Amino acid sequence: MSSRTRIAQPTVCFGHRTALQILRAAKPGELAPEKGAAPKLPGHAPRSELLRETLRRLEADHPGLRLEEPVHVLVGTPNCRAGKACRPHVREGFLPGSALLRLDEDVAVCSPELALVQEARWEKSEVALLELAWELCVSYRTRRTGMPPAYDVEPLTSVQALRRFVARNPSLDGARKVARILAYLADGSASARETKLALVMGLPLAKGGHGLGIPRMNFEVEAAARARAIAGRRSFRCDLCWSEAKLDVEYQSRESHEGELNRIRDSRRANALATMGWTVIGVTGNELDSLAATDAIAEAIRLRLGKRARTAVADHHARKLGLRRRLGLPARYV
Repeated sequence: MSSRTRIAQPTVCFGHRTALQILRAAKPGELAPEKGAAPKLPGHAPRSELLRETLRRLEADHPGLRLEEPVHVLVGTPNCRAGKACRPHVREGFLPGSALLRLDEDVAVCSPELALVQEARWEKSEVALLELAWELCVSYRTRRTGMPPAYDVEPLTSVQALRRFVARNPSLDGARKVARILAYLADGSASARETKLALVMGLPLAKGGHGLGIPRMNFEVEAAARARAIAGRRSFRCDLCWSEAKLDVEYQSRESHEGELNRIRDSRRANALATMGWTVIGVTGNELDSLAATDAIAEAIRLRLGKRARTAVADHHARKLGLRRRLGLPARYV
């Protein structure tokens, strides 16, 4: 793409959740940041015929993409008219640097950092915003970003990139809300259930969590010689890791941990880590879905971390139930 094309004003600029859907569907290297001064936004919303044709082309070029209508577009002029399939958002002037990505000559897409900030402005649930922010920084995707669920995908951004973006653009609507949740984000989660477990264990008591601190996710631990002899591996990835306490909490999904070969692998792994002074705690799907089991596991983690039990939040039980409900987790006791 020539420099002249890259600085030309796009015909359509997608933002908000629509941008996240396109970003998740885009092929590696398909989107590139604008170089130099950011271009002005389109002065008006696209005409219905142009928008329909653009959406058809995007969906044809990206199998699995089904853009939800009304699609969200950014425009630079107030009081512009738009059809039912389009919801314009006005931003006069220029966008922040590196906040706009080009798909082709006519189509631009907001960066994942800007799109999250835009979503934060309207999202009333902090937990829903947290789950969305986590999903941008991890290697899985759910239908939350408009594509079929998948694993082993490239993260759209990172916690560091989000922190840098909101620090540079504090006046953007939604930037403060994103800044407030940064302490509860982590890179590297491999599944939505791992994320839910990390939030249940790590969020403060006042937010319904167990106050254990957000762990590192899929943290790599180098194997010592004796550990290599047992497991035949040079390193181990820990699902939820509190490295300062040498604690590895493994979410044992049915897909990855059932069967004799997987049980042998897990046993060797746990024994290998034990020779290095590590403790491994396994959490099954049924245990995550049980309030009583989750509480017991949280207590075991707390003891390993050497943290004191805190009961400063009088209605902590009700807050725990509220957090589980917002995460879509059952509140059963068995």
